[in-house]
Amino acid sequence: MSDDFNNMPAIYDRFKQLEKDRLTIGVPWTDQHLNMIALVQEYGKTIRPVNRQWLALPTPEAHGKHPKDFPNLFFVYQTPEKAYLAMKDPGKSVGIKTMFVLRKSVVIPPRPFIRNTFDHSLDAWTDYAGDLGFNLMMGDLSVDGFYTKLGDRIVDDLKKAIKAFDNPKNAALTVANKGFDDPLIQSGKLRDSIMWIKERN
Repeated sequence: MSDDFNNMPAIYDRFKQLEKDRLTIGVPWTDQHLNMIALVQEYGKTIRPVNRQWLALPTPEAHGKHPKDFPNLFFVYQTPEKAYLAMKDPGKSVGIKTMFVLRKSVVIPPRPFIRNTFDHSLDAWTDYAGDLGFNLMMGDLSVDGFYTKLGDRIVDDLKKAIKAFDNPKNAALTVANKGFDDPLIQSGKLRDSIMWIKERN
């Protein structure tokens, strides 16, 4: 019993040190492009052209290029909200191939992978933090070890959520361009960027 009391100052110091810091988890704030993508995915957005009349959405035929890269495009009007840029192609049954789909706006629906993960995982994270806190109290874990284990757990859960997210699905044109229907993954850069850092309170 006396040993327990003798350890109390060390236990108190460890928990006081724990209170000085906090975990911040997400996309690195220094990468503005990834932050923009994460915010658009999390909350959704309606995109409209800024300097032109139409948004030009490439089809697989465009191979990732822009309309300016094709000198022989012609305009095919369908409705006030929808048109196409096409090229002649005798190899196609209709004699043309669609290179770009034109739209007045594109709606990206919310895919709240961060909020959903926190809502579904907060209780489990709290329990895990409690277990880590016990190990910290017993001297089996350092303060840095506490933050590392908890941060790694939350980052791993967020990455799994990005991979598992499947509703709302990608639009058909997006699937055609990507070759798969995984709404939150294009190259994997967003998922792979998720990280934690320890910050001073």
